[in-house]
Amino acid sequence: MLFFIIWIICIPLIIWIILQIISRRRANEEAGADVQLEECALCHEEFPMDALLEKEVGGYSRIYCFCGGCIEQLCREYQAKVEQKDEENEQVSESTKKEL
Repeated sequence: MLFFIIWIICIPLIIWIILQIISRRRANEEAGADVQLEECALCHEEFPMDALLEKEVGGYSRIYCFCGGCIEQLCREYQAKVEQKDEENEQVSESTKKEL
């Protein structure tokens, strides 16, 4: 009889206590994770979502996030490429003018 009372009362009580402890841990983890972090697609560092630019790429609706530093670096690389191309075009046009 004593075993039956322990089984009916103590086991559910122990399970309830364990579930309460687990739910408190999860609540604390979620409270600390209010700021949603996302990874930059280029540098793979984590940033808050409000510091990233989201861009849909391709026809399959894949969304990538880019940080400001990577965007600036891409802009500088593109500007250097355009300037190099312009210089090459000027050299070609000057050489064709001399031939004429």
